[in-house]
Amino acid sequence: MTVEDVMLSLWWDLPPTSVWESVQNTSSPAQSTASLEHLQAQYCMGDTLDVRVDMRDHSGRPKTHGGDFILARIHSPKLQASAAGAVTDLRNGSYRVRFTLLWPGEVQVSVLLMHSSEAVQALWRSRQLNYKKITHVGTFVNGSKTETSECGFQLNASKSLCEYKDERDGESYACYIPPTLPCHSIDTMSSFNTQGSPLTKEEASLLTGNNIGVKIKNNFGNLNVSNCSVGPNEMGRDCVQRISPSIPSGYYWRNQWSSLYHQTGSFFTLESINSCLKGKTLYLMGDSTMRQWIEFMNSFQNDKSKDYRGFSLIKIVNIKSNYTVYWRNHGHPRITVSKIKLIEAPYISRDLDAIGAEGEDTVVVIGVGQHFRAYPLELFVRRLLSLRGAIQRLQARSPGTRIFIKLENTRELSSEPERFSDWHGHLQNLAQRKVFGDLEVGFVDAWEMTVAANTFVIHPNPTIIASEVAEFLSRLCHTPQDTSVRPRSFNLLLLSQLTHKIFRD
Repeated sequence: MTVEDVMLSLWWDLPPTSVWESVQNTSSPAQSTASLEHLQAQYCMGDTLDVRVDMRDHSGRPKTHGGDFILARIHSPKLQASAAGAVTDLRNGSYRVRFTLLWPGEVQVSVLLMHSSEAVQALWRSRQLNYKKITHVGTFVNGSKTETSECGFQLNASKSLCEYKDERDGESYACYIPPTLPCHSIDTMSSFNTQGSPLTKEEASLLTGNNIGVKIKNNFGNLNVSNCSVGPNEMGRDCVQRISPSIPSGYYWRNQWSSLYHQTGSFFTLESINSCLKGKTLYLMGDSTMRQWIEFMNSFQNDKSKDYRGFSLIKIVNIKSNYTVYWRNHGHPRITVSKIKLIEAPYISRDLDAIGAEGEDTVVVIGVGQHFRAYPLELFVRRLLSLRGAIQRLQARSPGTRIFIKLENTRELSSEPERFSDWHGHLQNLAQRKVFGDLEVGFVDAWEMTVAANTFVIHPNPTIIASEVAEFLSRLCHTPQDTSVRPRSFNLLLLSQLTHKIFRD
């Protein structure tokens, strides 16, 4: 698999090239409508619900091409229930959003226009244009002497450079040679956002707050979903058999994530978490959304030891259940004003190579993406391919080792969209499914969980993190979903006792 293979597989999801003269020609959520495709006299649990979205511009004229970035969900606030919908671009200005009705009661449909197709086109052009949205600063140290220099992935080759290459995996970055210190004395790296943008004033206006994540009106009200052939308090087997296994992979009920593949309800208690991890070594590798997992696990452990090592490594040991959890930063790039020691944050592929043939008691979870949104997509794909090679090497020498991929979650709508838009994250998740989809790995779909919960924050709240961990543990410990009963209600007492500290990069 090559970078070109992956990029070609994403071609259908890239924005179409279109010419527009003014903002009036762009997609308007106020003028667009969502309607039911197949009106039914009765809606039952397990039914598929298809919603058609017809896009119009600000003048009310129908759009004739696709490319809009749409997110959708169904939800019942009183029941604290929600699920994401699957959006299909019909490439003619219309979209089909498919939901599965998974609980009884009054259900609301919400369709958000995250970005117009014109805004997506601008985001793509800006992303692929250059590497200059972020400037990195390397600090070089020799004894008491310290010097700094600009670093990056694409520097002016006419100047003298310190080049840092991983020949095997094709990873590389460079720094301008500091005034007097040698290249090997580089110690830390930090970053700051670079001013300037290639976008026009009109394009930039499409990426302002009031144009992002706007609800598209629907011409139907709330739906009443009935149990039909199932009992009043449970989901029957006949109902579940009508559910497409991929739309969606799970849903929230009473604020608890319920997978349609494995029983997650039992993994919200301390006893079940410790029992699943007993005797295991768990490696969590990636960004601060992956760090949230180890902070969550640490927050309710009693019989433990804990070891912090700066911004780059955390280790906790559960003494009674005899398991160890590590979290390690991923390697450059890191977008942070903090000075990250490069020796403490190697490439994940190298960390994977350091894991021996330890067997089924070794578990790895990898979560990357947020720090790559500001760079051309090829850079992220190249990193994924180096991870793919390392995963294959690890599985070859240790077939019993379990490996999971945590997809990206959504983040703040106010997060400088040109650099960090969720459209970039959506595209990167598609790339991850392409690169890892044919390997023996499990996926934890943090994207679907955060879309369903309608939470746009880079560090999700403890309820979401608990659900991510429960989904992971249900797959790790092979607990099939018992479809004859609804999963147990959320252990709110456990979460209320947690002290959750958000660590920002």
